[in-house]
Amino acid sequence: MESVKTSLFEETMKLLTKHGYKVRYVPHEVIEDYNATYNVLFENKHITTNAAEKLKIPLNEIWISEMWKPYETYILFHELREIYYRANGMSRDEAHERAMQDALLLWHNDSLFQKMVNDIKAIDYRTAEKKKRTQARSK
Repeated sequence: MESVKTSLFEETMKLLTKHGYKVRYVPHEVIEDYNATYNVLFENKHITTNAAEKLKIPLNEIWISEMWKPYETYILFHELREIYYRANGMSRDEAHERAMQDALLLWHNDSLFQKMVNDIKAIDYRTAEKKKRTQARSK
């Protein structure tokens, strides 16, 4: 099983080089609603997100909040798996869920991965609360 996990990880991470994707870390305020997003060509298919269109992310770039740099391996793996699944016909939500399952398969016992999950949940909650307050003030 460990060799399967290692292979999944290695093959996924090779996609960065194979496709020439550039990873950019951006200020959290720029991408706080998304944490990470992408606009790429994968096997001649354009795979992008509404967030990437809104942020005008250049082609073949993956943007990640600079806040999440300590978790680079996990986040890049997730984004690359999501891109792979979307290129193979899954919806964005289906691909996201499958990428999460793949990450859990690899790192369910990894304390840094668990810390990342908890940190992202906490920051996402704070971001949502901040948005609610901003919307309430603008009414």
